[in-house]
Amino acid sequence: MTLGWGIIGIGGHASRFMAPALSRAAGTELVAVASRSLERAQDFAARHKAKRAYDSLEKMLEDPALDVLYVATPNNLHAEQTIMAAKAGKHVYCEKPMALTVAECERMIKACNDNKVKLGIDFQNRFHPAHVEARRLIQSGEAGEVNVVKAQYAHGRSRNAPRGSGWRNDPEMAGAGALVGTGVHPIDLLRFVLGSEIQEVRALTDEKPPVQPLDSMAYVILSFTKGTTGVVISGMLVPRSDDDLVIYGSKMKITGKGTVGMPLRGELIIEGDAVSLRETFPAEDPIPGLYIRAIEAFNKCILENTAPPSSGYDGLEMVKIVDAILESSRTGRAVKIMR
Repeated sequence: MTLGWGIIGIGGHASRFMAPALSRAAGTELVAVASRSLERAQDFAARHKAKRAYDSLEKMLEDPALDVLYVATPNNLHAEQTIMAAKAGKHVYCEKPMALTVAECERMIKACNDNKVKLGIDFQNRFHPAHVEARRLIQSGEAGEVNVVKAQYAHGRSRNAPRGSGWRNDPEMAGAGALVGTGVHPIDLLRFVLGSEIQEVRALTDEKPPVQPLDSMAYVILSFTKGTTGVVISGMLVPRSDDDLVIYGSKMKITGKGTVGMPLRGELIIEGDAVSLRETFPAEDPIPGLYIRAIEAFNKCILENTAPPSSGYDGLEMVKIVDAILESSRTGRAVKIMR
């Protein structure tokens, strides 16, 4: 069975990653896109071979061929648009952060549950084969006791370089800066590979309201429920960043060298007393590769009526974690995650 997808939020991310992935994912068809500008929607549809273009989300949600809505609009619009889609009986695959507040996340989850549609969040790093294998090695016990993990995902620019004027630089629309743009990826990845929740954070960011209302860098220490301590560095001031995942197990060290981020890339390196392995990626197109896997996994959960591999619950947890990180940085104290 082929599922029809639609896109709201036809910016650079959708154009570079999701639309090409939708055109190549099995059992998937890009049936519609929407923008406030019909001309812009028509141009995007022509470039990515979408069947129809609309000038409003309301009109697109009336399309009977639309099964799944991909939400890639500014962060402050995610909740309203997800709830609209759920009420129209459409499944939702939402960009991170899921929303700006815990209350909005809870409303989104309730709307999707009430209308019996799936809600997935785009944490594509979970689908990198190096990360899937790292999780397997930890969950099976082959890695041994894991006390320390670290992950990094960053970009490089001068501290004094202009941030630009897009919505990502507007606190009312974005909610936070690099923390929600890049930081959520390594944090969610550690949750995924460990299969453990974060119970407390200690953090430092360079956010300095009102002079600098949004963070450019975040340095975070995470305490997990199973006793592991994690370290995350993320932001926009790290030229030639080592976007690595490193897991220190008692039986082996697992490294995802350059695997954290958006393209399917890097190496999986396993070093232990009884094992040595090195595997290089990509084995496929690195740009849409992770997204193809994520789309196909979400389609499968719809068709088999199972839980999404990265769900609204994961999105809600990440908003709680982001709030705790910002509070820790502002107060200089450790902050527990409330559940």
